[in-house]
Amino acid sequence: MTTARGLFGYAPKTGSDGDHHPSPSNRRIGLLGGLSWESTTRYYTILNELSITENGPWSQPAVIIDSLDFSQIVRFRRARDWVALGRVLADSAQRLEAGGATVLGIGANAMHRNYDDVASAVSIPVVDVRDALAQEVKARGATSMTLLATKYLSENSFYSSHLERAGVHIVKPDANQVDEIQAMIDEELAHGVVREESRARLNEIVLDCQSRGGQVVGLCSFELALLVDENTSLWPVVDSIEVHVRALLGHHE
Repeated sequence: MTTARGLFGYAPKTGSDGDHHPSPSNRRIGLLGGLSWESTTRYYTILNELSITENGPWSQPAVIIDSLDFSQIVRFRRARDWVALGRVLADSAQRLEAGGATVLGIGANAMHRNYDDVASAVSIPVVDVRDALAQEVKARGATSMTLLATKYLSENSFYSSHLERAGVHIVKPDANQVDEIQAMIDEELAHGVVREESRARLNEIVLDCQSRGGQVVGLCSFELALLVDENTSLWPVVDSIEVHVRALLGHHE
């Protein structure tokens, strides 16, 4: 199925009446979840917090979550079986659409490797976190971004290349720094452990990337949010989950 990417990278498809805009009461956000469950929890929390902040008490968005078995995702990813992984995500997207979702989000940065598999499987918009991130970076008047992410995201080009094509130059930590960041995630943050030494080291890595042209910091791993407070950070931060959620809510309104 051929798709066309629009605002925020979604792939709109026209029904028989040509209407892409369901009434507010019928709008439901569908989230491909369980990628991992901690990431899904953060998505759901921010969805509700932003909705209440912007629209007042009790204004929780209508959300449907299809929570996948992450062990299956990890198995396919380690085997580099992108076709099988794409089928799992596409099936999830179709379940969400059948359940009444009117816009979809893939609840993990890494799973956007299979964005096209998801977008081509459904007839509703699929919001791409990379496009939401690029738009926010440019809205801040920046043209470059330091990528703080897992080793998988840093070493594979599907994420950074997409941002480059969208007009955002990507500055990555060097190979040793990427290994350090992954160790922070695996040995500390994934277990809820926050060390001030790691916070200080992450700041040094960011400053090095800034010296190489990174104007803003893209926080593209939900675990690293434990080390970075966007409101008190010494450097401008764009949280990928927050901008993704804002884009999803933009379709919900």
